[in-house]
Amino acid sequence: MRLDIVIPVYNEGESVLFWLEQVVSYLKAGDRLIVVDASDALTTGDSILQNNRIFQQDNVFYLTSDKGRALQMNAGAEFLLSRMRDDRSGLSLVWFLHSDSGLSNKHCSYLRALSSDVIWGRFDVQLNPDRFPFGIISKFINLRSRITQVMTGDQGIFIRSDIFQQLQGYADVPLMEDVEISKRLRILGGAECAGPILKTSARRWQKDGWVKTVLLMWQLRLLYWLGVSPRKLVKKYYG
Repeated sequence: MRLDIVIPVYNEGESVLFWLEQVVSYLKAGDRLIVVDASDALTTGDSILQNNRIFQQDNVFYLTSDKGRALQMNAGAEFLLSRMRDDRSGLSLVWFLHSDSGLSNKHCSYLRALSSDVIWGRFDVQLNPDRFPFGIISKFINLRSRITQVMTGDQGIFIRSDIFQQLQGYADVPLMEDVEISKRLRILGGAECAGPILKTSARRWQKDGWVKTVLLMWQLRLLYWLGVSPRKLVKKYYG
């Protein structure tokens, strides 16, 4: 299977350019990458990503979208998969990657080597910086997702292209889109979770305090499980 990478971005600083150059350097023949930008600066034409040289390569694309990870990820995947239908190149593995993920070529090599029988999966995550209490929190995140088969977006969810199309992508919700699609995916089969550890920024945990953030995450999941609409939960998430 070819590797298709979808990266939603919103109001990122210039550091994302260096990170994107790294991701592009890991691409091999047949791989494709699309960045879906919903930055506020698009209205003034000042987004740092517009017309950047990164997107001059034939397998790297830039797309704009309304704000919302679900909307952005669906737009990016549909763009790539529509091109795949045009050139009849078969299945791909669609990897939804956050722009604060610390990855290496090992992650891409691992995905390319997966059997076509794998329909979806994610990586174990390590919050960065790797110091107390983030190491413990990371272990609990990974254990919980293995047991429940419910994943979070910062774990780098990947889905086989035909399965993504069968499910008609992410639900159009402003929050919990990763939880919602995980629940539909786990009905179809277990997730592949044996890849290398994927680092992700602990900046939210540091900004708001790890105790407050843990309690907020638990509260949001409980309310979602009880049937509270994600459109209400998003207000609580962003304060």
